[in-house]
Amino acid sequence: MSAAGSLSVNYFDAARRHFQDAGVLLGANRQANAGQLLGVAAECGIKAILVASGVPVDAEGSLDRLPGVKGRGFKEHWPDLHRALADLAGAIPDSRTATTYLSALPHLAHFSNWRIEHRYWRDAALPLASVARWQVAAGDVMAVLDQAKEDGVL
Repeated sequence: MSAAGSLSVNYFDAARRHFQDAGVLLGANRQANAGQLLGVAAECGIKAILVASGVPVDAEGSLDRLPGVKGRGFKEHWPDLHRALADLAGAIPDSRTATTYLSALPHLAHFSNWRIEHRYWRDAALPLASVARWQVAAGDVMAVLDQAKEDGVL
């Protein structure tokens, strides 16, 4: 595999970028797109922790299929990613690292009504009342990423 710096996919960088842009959009009262980016930021952050925990990646650095696991494994969006974290916890090579950081995320269930498909929906159909909760949950993920980076895990 390529050196880490040359991979196209970097979940940590993507998480920070999407979270920062969500904040800009929230400041401009653009909840619909801010909400979309908050979910994407949280997904990327979780995936950064999974990669740091030894979950396999492909040549680009994107999460790869898990050996012996049917389906997409951790290559999911909310809320399927949340379910995969519970269902496939035993498939994470370094479960101690994963548990340390993922257990510090008490608000992940806030994304239960977030969907990647929201990007296609009309504004009136979006669950915009949930954006504040999504912001809290995504903020938790960013704090965990900061801690993992400080700990030398990322």
